[in-house]
Amino acid sequence: MGTHMFKRYLMILLLIPITAFAHSPLSSISPAADAVLDTAPTVIEMTFKSPAKLIKLELFKINAEAKDSLFSSLFGNDNGDEITLDSDALLQESATHTIILPLLEAGVYKINWRALSEDGHVIKGESVFQITGN
Repeated sequence: MGTHMFKRYLMILLLIPITAFAHSPLSSISPAADAVLDTAPTVIEMTFKSPAKLIKLELFKINAEAKDSLFSSLFGNDNGDEITLDSDALLQESATHTIILPLLEAGVYKINWRALSEDGHVIKGESVFQITGN
């Protein structure tokens, strides 16, 4: 490949927006991961670096026995008791998703989520928070 051709390819690559390669990772989640809250949150708010479609969102109250069980920690099969969430936020493309929560009691909760980024990649994660009820 000649120098002229190389420069042409380099120029084309430099003109392609970098955002075309981004995966829309989660930039923040509230309640924050590992948060210890005195009062129950009323919403889960997720903010992505660019618009994404939430395709799955689950909330579990972790059972104290399951949390401390060796089997559970090795295989992670027992998420606890699932809390039913409003699914209106699912499949909506947005950089910020707000999910209204039912009244939560004191305990440890785990959020599992999965989203589809603008470029078609599936991204997923989990977050745990605790409500002390103090």
